[in-house]
Amino acid sequence: MKVTSKISLMTIVMLLITLLVTGPGQAHAQLEDGTYTISYTVMHGQDPSASIANDYWEKPATLYVENGEITAEMGLNHSSWIVEFQTARNGGFSDVSVISVNEQADTSVTQFPINGISDMTEAKIHVIVPDIDYDHSYTIRFDFDETTLTSTGGNSEDDKKEETNEDSKEDGELLGTTQPSDDNKQTTDQSESKTSEKNPQTSDQTPVFLLMSLAIVSAIVLLRKRVTQV
Repeated sequence: MKVTSKISLMTIVMLLITLLVTGPGQAHAQLEDGTYTISYTVMHGQDPSASIANDYWEKPATLYVENGEITAEMGLNHSSWIVEFQTARNGGFSDVSVISVNEQADTSVTQFPINGISDMTEAKIHVIVPDIDYDHSYTIRFDFDETTLTSTGGNSEDDKKEETNEDSKEDGELLGTTQPSDDNKQTTDQSESKTSEKNPQTSDQTPVFLLMSLAIVSAIVLLRKRVTQV
């Protein structure tokens, strides 16, 4: 009887510890609305190593979060070599949105939705390098480094409009049509200047930790009493 009670005690403790460990990880993936920067690595489609295409993607990426939906923005160099760029979406692959192109510098800026930053985002690219007669299509994965996630403040929609406007001024190759008003730009600048916290905002899990800790202590005390009585 005592052995059974001890086993039950250990089982409950392990379950509670599991909940305590997995809870924060799920909450961390839920970013609050805003604009962030994050570093990443372009990985091979299957191998746990960086792809040669990693050099063609500029770092860091910019993340725009609005109503829980995340849009990643990435810059490319030697963009003329990358004739096709698709990311995983809704069970298939869809072309990314090209925000701006600078033909003289051979660079471009692209955007596409992602499900989150905890898991890798799969993509397919087609690369053609005429000078060396290279023509190849393959799969890559974007591996985001969560430790580098930094909030830049401001509203994600305003930031996307301002970024698009700046690209159009510099490159003269804007493919979009939306431009921010002066009032929105001034509001964004003031918000960025007043922002003192660089760490991203996530859901506060302190009450959850306290409740789980109390549950563990209570379970241990009650089960010890039962063991003693038996």
